[in-house]
Amino acid sequence: MKKINILVTTVGGLTSPDILKAYKDLDEYDVTIVGTDAFEFAVGKKFVDVFRILPYSGADELGFAQGIEDLIQEHDIDIVIPCGNEDNLALAKYKNLLSSRVMVGEYDSLIEAYDKGKVYDELKKSAPEYAPKYHIVNDYQNFLKAVENLGYPDKRVVVKPRFGRGGRGVYVLSNQFNFENIFKSKPINEYPFEFLDSILKDQNKFNDLIVMEDLSDPYHSIYSICKDGENIFTLNHIREWGDASQTFRGKVFYDEEIEKLASKIIKTFNLSYTNNMELAMSEDGRMVLFDLNPRIGASSGIDKDIGFNFPLESLRLTLGESVSVDKSKFVEPRIFLRYFDHVWI
Repeated sequence: MKKINILVTTVGGLTSPDILKAYKDLDEYDVTIVGTDAFEFAVGKKFVDVFRILPYSGADELGFAQGIEDLIQEHDIDIVIPCGNEDNLALAKYKNLLSSRVMVGEYDSLIEAYDKGKVYDELKKSAPEYAPKYHIVNDYQNFLKAVENLGYPDKRVVVKPRFGRGGRGVYVLSNQFNFENIFKSKPINEYPFEFLDSILKDQNKFNDLIVMEDLSDPYHSIYSICKDGENIFTLNHIREWGDASQTFRGKVFYDEEIEKLASKIIKTFNLSYTNNMELAMSEDGRMVLFDLNPRIGASSGIDKDIGFNFPLESLRLTLGESVSVDKSKFVEPRIFLRYFDHVWI
């Protein structure tokens, strides 16, 4: 059994244990995991062999990268695996400072892939059937025009930052409110037009916002493994129950058409290793891609239970090994349920 030391960043996510478990109990590798997070109480600290707190990469990219290199030296790390969006960008940017392999693509490719405007523009050109209806705005008058053009108030409209990540700053504009859905439902990011209007109307200019059509079920969260822009395999997760960040009941299966779409995006943005894309249904019945996460997705770790271990196979790619998969094994849908557990600290 080959001994290997890996360093996994941002181990504090709710689904981080999925990916950490996927690196353990392997037949061919004896894996030691060093985990990092900016938060002392990151749940992943209970699922790694060594835990260290590092600066938040979104606020101090260089300090974060230097902290990673210190851990590489201290623990003889073979591979660094960034699991947060900001970690991904920071380590791609300062990859030349690191003395181990890093499971990360090229910085310029990642910057483009994290740009929702670029992703949607590319979809309009190369795969228009999967492109949402959207506008990019950075002033109040164009914001008003975009909202009207997309049919508000008769239709719900989504407003979000062009460069936002992790569901932050995403709002749904709606005028369909009543006592029941306000006081008998859990709060959601759904607001009347007046909410954003009061914030934006006094701004001459603001950072780019995307105003786009609202999408509906079914939501697809797809995971791919790839190298240098070539897709190897994509699995489709349909969210049957959950929220924008987590799936609590999901159906998993191989879908050739969805894999073809993933392959187009992966080739366009020259992606490597694993990534996650989010799709949902438009009003006119099309499956639309609305989010691209060019990094390993923690939830992809659960697929090891049905025969494909995304974290392990991406590890192989980083080591320069080949990956093969029998796609026919995944045609029959499988359903998973996810519930909270707990750990003592």
